[in-house]
Amino acid sequence: MLLEKSQTRKHRNTWIFQGNPDDFKIDKYISENNEIWWSLNQQHFLDEISEGDVVYIWRSDGKKRGTGGIIARGTINGEPSLNISPSKYWIKKPEDNEKFLIPITIENHLVNGHLIRRAELKEHPKLNELLILRMANNTNYLVKDEHAKIIQKLWEKYTKLHTKQMRRNDLKDTVRNDLEADKAQFDSFYKEGEIKSYYGNRYERKAKNRLRAIEIHGTKCAVCGFNFEEVYGEHGKDFIEVHHKNPLCAFEAATEIDPRSDLVPVCSNCHRMLHRDRDHVLSVEELKTMIKK
Repeated sequence: MLLEKSQTRKHRNTWIFQGNPDDFKIDKYISENNEIWWSLNQQHFLDEISEGDVVYIWRSDGKKRGTGGIIARGTINGEPSLNISPSKYWIKKPEDNEKFLIPITIENHLVNGHLIRRAELKEHPKLNELLILRMANNTNYLVKDEHAKIIQKLWEKYTKLHTKQMRRNDLKDTVRNDLEADKAQFDSFYKEGEIKSYYGNRYERKAKNRLRAIEIHGTKCAVCGFNFEEVYGEHGKDFIEVHHKNPLCAFEAATEIDPRSDLVPVCSNCHRMLHRDRDHVLSVEELKTMIKK
């Protein structure tokens, strides 16, 4: 039925399907499954739903006021079905099981990110007309084409921000692990009750400066061009050491570091060579010249 309609109808509808987190573990369901089923409670929409239609999943506020909004985007991928076994994600199982369920492929979600909140949509000059904002008790809503285009642009914006934040979080974890690995590797540089100078008291360096430097300059060695990921694959992803152009030991007091101008990414070999003579730490340019010679 849906397949036949999708072949004869070029236009694709856009829908909002709503779920209540007090009745159903919606976040867990979305984050753990790429293929999902959603109830069609508004049965009069059955003839208007077609394979390929876009669906936005809306999580209602439930008992947590202000938390509702769009958390996922997907497409309808097949025929509606009846009498599918009740989902294990139900908290409060529905009394009526004789409902069509619509199969959806989840393309991406913002369960752990900044969802498109209900409050923001209510303030939007166009999207404040959405039916779900005026009549919030339904499960299925057909979205007007003009509204669908705006929601799509918003979704692209939010997913880009989410991807960027996830990338930043991954990088934070990498930096934290790298610093811990440094500590474990160079325990011999510790004396009881103090830290012996090594690359300018490297353990006093702020992880946030290292992270920012990598975000600005990348993970390619500024001296020789070595890239750990290119050589070691996934194991080397996001790994690089960060060099202070002015050694920390030269500072007499705490100094604010600018990751853009004061820090530079270098591979382990080049980092050692820069600091080999403690009385004369080489500049990046000097070491580059040595390599060329």
